[in-house]
Amino acid sequence: MAEDDYYDLLGVSRRATQDEIKKAYRRLAREFHPDRNPEKGAEEKLKRINEAYDVLSDSEKRANYDRYGTADFQGINMDGFGDIFSSLFRGFGGFGGGRGRAGPPPGQTLRMTINLSFEEAFFGSEKEIAFGRKIKCDNCGGSGAKPGSSPTQCRTCGGQGQVVRSMGGFMSVAQTCPTCRGLGESIESPCPKCKGQGLQKERKETTVPIPPGVEDGQGIRIQGGGNFGLRGGPPGDLILMFSVKPHDSFVRRGLHVYMETDIPFSIAVLGGEVEVPTMWGNSKIKVKKGTDGGTLFRMKGKGVHTEGGRTGDQLVRVNIHIPQKLNKEQKELLKQFDEVFD
Repeated sequence: MAEDDYYDLLGVSRRATQDEIKKAYRRLAREFHPDRNPEKGAEEKLKRINEAYDVLSDSEKRANYDRYGTADFQGINMDGFGDIFSSLFRGFGGFGGGRGRAGPPPGQTLRMTINLSFEEAFFGSEKEIAFGRKIKCDNCGGSGAKPGSSPTQCRTCGGQGQVVRSMGGFMSVAQTCPTCRGLGESIESPCPKCKGQGLQKERKETTVPIPPGVEDGQGIRIQGGGNFGLRGGPPGDLILMFSVKPHDSFVRRGLHVYMETDIPFSIAVLGGEVEVPTMWGNSKIKVKKGTDGGTLFRMKGKGVHTEGGRTGDQLVRVNIHIPQKLNKEQKELLKQFDEVFD
């Protein structure tokens, strides 16, 4: 079952102050407390109210919830996209795995933004990307030494990459070797192609599959997709951030989609069906007689559908349409209507 909106649970607006949120929570906590409310479902309702208050009363959690639809957003993550991107970037020099080994330092992490329309993020798509990075020199294999020669051990640090300097007495400090800059080796005959760096430029072009449901500000980290390090150092990462353009009618909050629509005064009073747009095509909602403006309707399954099988809803807030111009006959009918209720 899709989760309720926390603001709707507490009955407050998205611009509510902390005092307003606290007052709403206290009122609802008293109303649904099992000792006061024996009705079935009251205890479960109270749990959801407590959950909503826990998020909205915390500024950081509330900020995450407002932007991502969840308070548990952890920044850059794979969020279930691992299989897709591991196969796509397998040739990048390693996907996953740690960096605990000693040796040359890793290369620079690269960052780029992928711009998406609301529809592309909602349904999923494919995007062509191109970027430059540094890879191992194909002339020296990344060693930086001229073919036929090899790097030699640094004479200053003995291959350790560090030198220890005495500070007097029992004090000593380890510092990066000034000769080899921490690499532990020196090159007497540099590779003519890379000038001893062991790196060359590469332009990478590929198609990135965008799974349905990605959100604005969400990102993925592709381990091994960045620049290679000096002298055979492991590659850095590639971070792809998604920037999603807002929709004219719909607003995303997690898996749910929100919108507002106007309904005629007659339908609000008498009830009926109203056709509303959804991302999946037009659909109808049943309006009960006596519906007030601001009422929120839930359309099950009309939100985001992820590849993992998670499904959101569409929530529609209705406003009562008040006609601005009436002809003589319409005015007379309204007067008769008022007289009936006097």
